[in-house]
Amino acid sequence: MSIHIRPLAATDAVAYKALRDESLRTAPEAFTSDWASSVGRDASEYVSRFGSVDSGNFFLGAFDEAGHLLGCIGCERKARLQQRHCAGVVSMMVVPGAQRRGIGQALVAACIEAAGQVPGLTQLVLTVTASNAHVVRLYEQAGFRAWGLLPRAIVVDGVGYDKLHMLRLLTSAADQGGQSEPPAA
Repeated sequence: MSIHIRPLAATDAVAYKALRDESLRTAPEAFTSDWASSVGRDASEYVSRFGSVDSGNFFLGAFDEAGHLLGCIGCERKARLQQRHCAGVVSMMVVPGAQRRGIGQALVAACIEAAGQVPGLTQLVLTVTASNAHVVRLYEQAGFRAWGLLPRAIVVDGVGYDKLHMLRLLTSAADQGGQSEPPAA
């Protein structure tokens, strides 16, 4: 399967909303957002999230040959001056029928590459449902390291799910004046 990864634009809002709604419906334990609160939102409400790669606030989409959105990933740079070196990786989603075909891996790699080009951005952080071993491995293979665990970070239908906090440095420790590896979880 050939995919093309590019930044999402306003014209992708309807496709993004459909992907998001389906992801929240089929894998509620993977997200802090919930389907019931999101399904009624208008697609236009998501456009402001797409931002631009230059700013460190962006969403990338993976598209097939026919132009269908198969997956996406977001990068949201921290707004406060003393946290501008950090961005959160958010909303990693791949349509159920296209999962485990390397799309997630390609999206994570493209996100890291794009974030690495943003001046002053030196690290990426994310949370992932700790019991989702496949996705945890995907992030580990991309260079993310666990640094903490929040027990029962989300509760879905009465069941608590832990969230694993992960970090990936974009530059060497010498460039940022800090540790080169996060502490062990």
